[in-house]
Amino acid sequence: MNVRLLSFAGVVLLLYAGPLHSESRKLTRDDCVAIALENHPTVMVLAQEQKKAAANYRLSKAPDRIQVNGEVKTAEYLKPESSSSGFNVPGRDTTIGIFAGASAVYNLIDPNVSRKQQAAKLAIDMARMNEIKERSAIVLNAKAAYYAYNMAVENAKLREKLRDKYRLKLDTTTILFRNGQRPILDVTKADVDLASATLEYEKAKNQESLARTELLAALGVMDEEIEVAPFAAEELPSLRFGFGELYKLAEGHHPELRIARLNREVQRINIEVERSAGSLRVDLMASLGFENKNLAGLGEMQENVKGSNWEPTFHAGIQARVPIYTGGAITARVNAAEAEYNKSIYGEKQILLGVKALLRNYVQGMEEIKKQIELSRLMKINAEKHLTLAQKSYDAGVGSQLSLQDAEAAVLDAELFSVRARYEYLTILARLSKTVGIEEDYLCQK
Repeated sequence: MNVRLLSFAGVVLLLYAGPLHSESRKLTRDDCVAIALENHPTVMVLAQEQKKAAANYRLSKAPDRIQVNGEVKTAEYLKPESSSSGFNVPGRDTTIGIFAGASAVYNLIDPNVSRKQQAAKLAIDMARMNEIKERSAIVLNAKAAYYAYNMAVENAKLREKLRDKYRLKLDTTTILFRNGQRPILDVTKADVDLASATLEYEKAKNQESLARTELLAALGVMDEEIEVAPFAAEELPSLRFGFGELYKLAEGHHPELRIARLNREVQRINIEVERSAGSLRVDLMASLGFENKNLAGLGEMQENVKGSNWEPTFHAGIQARVPIYTGGAITARVNAAEAEYNKSIYGEKQILLGVKALLRNYVQGMEEIKKQIELSRLMKINAEKHLTLAQKSYDAGVGSQLSLQDAEAAVLDAELFSVRARYEYLTILARLSKTVGIEEDYLCQK
């Protein structure tokens, strides 16, 4: 029966594997981001960190509950003939007994319990913010790798286009040389140009392969069969906020800054915890079990385990403790906690300075790139006009091959510059979004 089921499943896979594969679509930028967030190992690690923080919070709440332990302990009991006043010698005035049962402890007063719970709860928030921080880094890496791969693909296409033009030029120049219309120098020059263009094309293909590998690594997968769709955007998005507004948004949403503030609060609570280490602690204690008030000795174990020698017992009481002398340990721990708190304040200020510098660089860089893209558009139009004139002059036998080559190279350079600037702009926008801590769609004009 199992063999028949396996055979049927194999037939179904053979029938539907082809159509499913043929209908597979190319991955867009959003698809790449989703895959990275789903498969990256860092996401799995962050999930465990949140579980750890939640477990520590439950651990901090344990002192609010009754603690019950099973125990066996020795105890001393005063002999009937001995006096309860004065100094009693163990073994002479007392007998050694043993207690076996359960002991319970319930904390009545401890100022540190609630503070430790606050710190543990903040640790959960820090774990969540760490997840947001790392997820934003994963998203940025996926977007940057996606843009880099698309730029490498377009670069390879343009290099291939230029190589084909040089191959056609070599064929044309060879025919003209055979007809006596061009010297042999033009033929050798066209041959050299074709070899150089072929080399640049091979370098572009290698760069495309490398960019693809880096994209797959950013996604957390190594499936070489996936296809990536080009980024479709008619116009580059523009920011709808200035530098000052972006900085205010970053103050409230930047993940590292929010983590620094949570850490500062945790360090403040730690100072209070260390300062209250010398406070009074009161516990309610109770024991229920059986006791043997007079052990017969190791040589008479049978006598010790007789049920008639054991009596049920119950003890209850209150235990209060306060440190009197700790050798300066409390003061040292307070000083260390204060130093950590000061470090957290300085770390927060350092993050603010870094965020301000990054935002300023990103905003200025995007404005400059937009100007460069507009200039490259005008440069491409002029280069295409010049190429048309150079081609007509060369076909008429007036222009030189060198002038035609320079015109074609100018068109290619303009296209390549525009492609690089476009993807560099998108990459900076993604970095800006990560720094602010808000999605790009909200930061850009509709």
